[in-house]
Amino acid sequence: MPNEETEFHDAIKEVFLKYPEAQRRYALSSLDLENEMKIDFDRQVGVSRIEDGKIITEFVDREAVARMQLCLKWNFDYSECLHWKEAPQ
Repeated sequence: MPNEETEFHDAIKEVFLKYPEAQRRYALSSLDLENEMKIDFDRQVGVSRIEDGKIITEFVDREAVARMQLCLKWNFDYSECLHWKEAPQ
């Protein structure tokens, strides 16, 4: 765990302890890689698929995203999806 933002991480840990069934469905995710790539989440969204045992993520314009997908990663207040996966057929 990063040393910075310890209070924030402790609060998240308390939530996972309070809701143990969520521990295997959710994880705290950093946007470090997306920030390094200068992804503009106002214009772009990540879209992932599984291919040959790998998770492949591409960032595309929001307008190009078909809505037959499932949101994997929401922003902090759940007002915008940051990362989609292709929905099963």
